[in-house]
Amino acid sequence: MGRKKIAIVVMSGDLLLDFAGPADVFHHANKLRDAYDVVLVSPGAAPVSFSSGIQINCSRLIDLDNDVDTLLITGNETGADYTDFYSWLATAYHSIRRIGFVGVSNSTLEKSGMLPDNDFFRSRDGQLFTSGGVSSGIDLALAMVEEDCGRAVAAEIARKLIFFHLNRQAYQVQFGSMIDTSPLAVHLKEWLAERLHEPLDVSRLAEKMNMSPRNFTRVFTRQTGISPAKYIEKVRVEAARLCIEESDMPLEKIALRCGLGGLVSMRRLFLRHLMVTPSDYKRFLKLQKYENCN
Repeated sequence: MGRKKIAIVVMSGDLLLDFAGPADVFHHANKLRDAYDVVLVSPGAAPVSFSSGIQINCSRLIDLDNDVDTLLITGNETGADYTDFYSWLATAYHSIRRIGFVGVSNSTLEKSGMLPDNDFFRSRDGQLFTSGGVSSGIDLALAMVEEDCGRAVAAEIARKLIFFHLNRQAYQVQFGSMIDTSPLAVHLKEWLAERLHEPLDVSRLAEKMNMSPRNFTRVFTRQTGISPAKYIEKVRVEAARLCIEESDMPLEKIALRCGLGGLVSMRRLFLRHLMVTPSDYKRFLKLQKYENCN
């Protein structure tokens, strides 16, 4: 396979990881297959100054050759005039095999002439790849490497870049044993499964069991060793974990379906109970998929 030119367009100086994550993926792919020539491009003035105080040297758009295989547009506009870039893209995209967007706004997608996907973690439509940004840009780049070099290479890169501070057992925390050994919890299990997105305070649980809130709390805590509120929290986290394993549903929807509020709350609760963020858990599952296919 000949070397493919990857042009990463750095739109703004907000988040280094938007472009640095994918760049690292292609860099590690080169160590294994010598597959890519990677160049950073500024659609405006170069170098690009980041809010963290770091400056990145980039090539200018006018210096970019016409032999680009993959164009990766990262970050959002910051008020700069990128008219020349969009004009260039309107002509050049026909000759580019793949175009990816990492962490860009709908406005940037629309100006580029591409149809925006308002609900994506990572998706693909023909030559277009989209990613929600930051760490999910790594997933997008891995998908491109897998397409070019195969699953084995993508898996090796994932092992180098996607690391965890836990052993496997931490990802397999189960609440099933607690549910099976508690008569009250067993009785509530199926009823709760259909209502995790609803308010579930002690009064409502007690009413379901035909008990007073005070007596229900006392009996439940004695049987399970935790409070009803803590039990509901654990059940919601477990439901969300299983949903991540069994579907491609966006994390935002999983958080709402399982009653975890939003992504911030879901992240906090995953760290508390599973010691891993939802996005890292999702990538862990993807790494398992790579390894199981090789």
